[in-house]
Amino acid sequence: IGNFLLLILLVPILIFLIALIGFNSLNSKVKTCNKCGAVSLGINRTCTNCGADLSNENAKNFENHKQPSETTIEIKAEEVK
Repeated sequence: IGNFLLLILLVPILIFLIALIGFNSLNSKVKTCNKCGAVSLGINRTCTNCGADLSNENAKNFENHKQPSETTIEIKAEEVK
């Protein structure tokens, strides 16, 4: 009975530790753009929204990048007859 109670107590702790390690691993891969705030996984080197560099070395060098509103194309609707 002692081994069974020990197993009942240690299995939830083991599951919790595995979930915590998985969460920390996922959290370390998530990158947030400092310019526009878009969130992406660590796959991309540039922001998919504004094109800013997501690497840590160039995190403060955003003066040369355009704002997303500057790259948006304005479309004027016209009625075709």
